Amino acid sequence: MRQDLKLGCLIPAPTLAIQNGALPDPSDFSAFETALNSLDPSHVYIVDGLQRTNAIRQVVDAFETSEEEEEFRKRLLRVEVWPDISLKALTYRMILLNAGQKPMSLKHQLEVVSSALCDHLNQELAGEIEIYREKDTDRRSGPGQYRFALIASAFQAFVQKAPHIDLRNEVISELNQTDALESYGKSINSESTSDPTTAFVDYVRFLIEFDRRVCRIYPESRVDSHGDVLPSGITLFSRDTFQLGLAAAYSWCNEYKPAALAASKVRLLEILDEAMAATNDPLAIGRLEKIQTGFKRKDNVGEQTRSLIFAGFKEFFRSEGLTPFSEAWTQAA
Repeated sequence: MRQDLKLGCLIPAPTLAIQNGALPDPSDFSAFETALNSLDPSHVYIVDGLQRTNAIRQVVDAFETSEEEEEFRKRLLRVEVWPDISLKALTYRMILLNAGQKPMSLKHQLEVVSSALCDHLNQELAGEIEIYREKDTDRRSGPGQYRFALIASAFQAFVQKAPHIDLRNEVISELNQTDALESYGKSINSESTSDPTTAFVDYVRFLIEFDRRVCRIYPESRVDSHGDVLPSGITLFSRDTFQLGLAAAYSWCNEYKPAALAASKVRLLEILDEAMAATNDPLAIGRLEKIQTGFKRKDNVGEQTRSLIFAGFKEFFRSEGLTPFSEAWTQAA
């Protein structure tokens, strides 16, 4: 592709989405072009054409003389622009554009969309959330702080309503993509606000409240009266096994048991508020940790742990918070 680009070949138009950018009527091309040039790059997202864009950059970087580069930059490139697109429409169109070809995986597509999603979360929950891109998990020092990669993975688990996002079964992966496309398509056509992206934002709002309370009750690692080691809240919410299991269970109940989920969220926060000054273990984390020690090491421990947390939270949510966590973890094992 790079060699063809140097020769001036035509390529399908990349598709760009623009958020938070007021653009004039495209019929006034001069004003439209000026407005495009003044946009904050962080508000422009490549929906389709990431590989083509990278190829163009590599061609520019490979020129040995400024004259060659200038000649190349003078060539016209057709670009499709979607101005002021909503987040749910952006997600829907991203998946739709890749559904009819040999696509990037649903995981990759949602990771791309997650860039816009995280910007949206920072705006909606300003002052309450911090999303950082460093891989160092030690960066998390308090509630409301999450790695970008963890938010992206939790988003996929939320959309799939399942905690396992690295699927080897290609048929199931394709079905997941079809289901996601159908969910977003219905929300677009009905102008509903209950699309997966909006629901995920509501989930993150709950997650932060949950995180705050857990970090107060479990401020540091400790050994309980049974000799079990309890991790701190900071550690617990930095684990992808915990986050993916929780996100998937919440999403499943939000779809099939919304009334039970609403009641259980209230009950969960009440349980934690009542335990604020206590040194007990209201989430039965000690039992959860002990159950994990019984997993067969020859199997995928991470997969077993995600399944355990998914099933445990699912039981708690659908019981309207009436199932104690000590029983929920045992039933889930």
